[in-house]
Amino acid sequence: MVKKKVLEHLVDYLVDNHFDTFFLVTGGAIVPTVDYIGRKEGATYYCFQHEQSAAMAAESFYRTSGKMGVVLTTSGPGAQNLLNGICGCWYESIPCLFITGQVSIYESLDSIQTKPRQVGFQEMPVVESFKHFTKYSTKVTKAELFNDILKEAITSSLIGRPGPSLIDLPVDIQNTTIDNYSTDKLLWWKKKPINYLYPGEYRDIVDKIKQSKRPLLLLGQGVKLAGGQKEAKKLVDSLQIPFVVSWGGFDTIPHNHPLFVGDIGVYGSRGGNYAIQNCDLLLSIGSRLDTRQTGGQLESFSRDSYKIMVDIDANEIYKDRGIKIDLPIVKDAQEFLESMLSFTEKIELNKEWLGHITQWKNLKEKREVQNDILTSYEFLEELDNHLPGNSTIIPDEGGNLVWTMQSIKIKDKQKLYSNFGNSSMGYGLPSAIGACMANEGPVVCIDGDGGFQMNIQELQTVKHYNLPLKIFIMNNNCYGIIKQFQDSYFDKRYTATESQDYTAPDFVKVAEAYGIKALRATKENYKEIINLAMQEEGSILVDVIIDKEQKLVPKLEYGNPLEDMSPYQTDDEIKNNMIIEMVPRRDNTQGWVTLNK
Repeated sequence: MVKKKVLEHLVDYLVDNHFDTFFLVTGGAIVPTVDYIGRKEGATYYCFQHEQSAAMAAESFYRTSGKMGVVLTTSGPGAQNLLNGICGCWYESIPCLFITGQVSIYESLDSIQTKPRQVGFQEMPVVESFKHFTKYSTKVTKAELFNDILKEAITSSLIGRPGPSLIDLPVDIQNTTIDNYSTDKLLWWKKKPINYLYPGEYRDIVDKIKQSKRPLLLLGQGVKLAGGQKEAKKLVDSLQIPFVVSWGGFDTIPHNHPLFVGDIGVYGSRGGNYAIQNCDLLLSIGSRLDTRQTGGQLESFSRDSYKIMVDIDANEIYKDRGIKIDLPIVKDAQEFLESMLSFTEKIELNKEWLGHITQWKNLKEKREVQNDILTSYEFLEELDNHLPGNSTIIPDEGGNLVWTMQSIKIKDKQKLYSNFGNSSMGYGLPSAIGACMANEGPVVCIDGDGGFQMNIQELQTVKHYNLPLKIFIMNNNCYGIIKQFQDSYFDKRYTATESQDYTAPDFVKVAEAYGIKALRATKENYKEIINLAMQEEGSILVDVIIDKEQKLVPKLEYGNPLEDMSPYQTDDEIKNNMIIEMVPRRDNTQGWVTLNK
């Protein structure tokens, strides 16, 4: 066997196993490996302005292409800057391999008996710092162990509930020659059953659904991560069961499906929330059922239902936070759906239940329309009409995320995602760049003025690679979602939120400085601007001037059950939409409780 350097084996093995796309910011402790990537036939690499952006782009690349990305940075600050992106992969269950360069073994803390804070230049304890947010994290201390470490890192990231893995690779070991490297292809990791249900148990689930009067299916992100979208639609069509989605599962099935009710949660649709609160059987597949989905009043969540929860992670099912799960099933979502299809049969649902489903699906939200200034809902609903069926839509975090989720109706083959778990401002632009690099169709980034400024430097990456990215900045010149929170609970004290503490630049001029075409949309011209932007062949940025008083509508206030969202409905309106017994409102007030009481 021909001898290789560790860095050569690393890159060769990754490329041979189709993990051939690298996202990087170079630096002294990783430059030997980066140099080889640049010379390696079959390797594709992209250079970013900031390590955080590289990590977010790799995450998005996987979501769009299904291929795991590889992120490389140098030691010290280079590694430190990865934390946000690594956390995003961890909470969203996205596989990704991170390689951090490290100082040489002979000049590291490991080389001496005392423990000063630092020995080598830009040395830091990477593994210890990131071990809580990775499935596998290790520092290579002996070159002969690298082959096994690399295999373990890759497979750990991909099997079971996916997530990031990290290898901290000292620069001297990168250049060490080894002869015990493997050329085996990784084929076996793709499918590993988590647990097994007897055929009779699937039959029992179907019988349980048949016996229920108001069954409902909840589809979460786990369905997508498992690649179970087709099976989910087949199950809905086979059982003829109404379904709702979490935000993570938002694009699992197109929204024009006749049995789709809506999304659920703190900023979900009223119709979706009414459905999940009134069902008598809830089959949840691939949803963590966290408080953004259930609301903070856990005892009131879907309180009259028999709950079946399917999740790949037993820790999610058995977390025991106040929601009783009647039938827990630890299993890969796609495998569960595939098995269920063998036992399904068309079920004649209660006509009264279907009538309620139709009623909730068609609920229209009362939103104010300003005469002189553009609202976010006006703009995004018009944008939705122009989005092609094969497009990927990526909102940032904050108000623009909520407005997007409340405005966009998923068409066939469309993708829409954000980092809902970590929810880091600044996610939108680098994530959209990663989706563009996957080259799977048009990509639209919907950002806010605050979040956009956190990774605004990546406009240079857009320009450098000539990415055909459409960027829409919902610009209210404030932190809108925090402002609304301050309206409700802090007597409209806008510390660190409004113009006295926060301002935004002229985004049109900023974009033009980077060599990117830019337009500004207002109440008077927004329809024309949307049309021009979507017809643009190259990259374009649109600064969308919206009302700084724009609210998130609807919204679940602190402590309320899912069916009691603001702007509050009257008691009669809620009674008209509730099948099960209502829980009385406290003190005869609109909503159950407020933070300042």
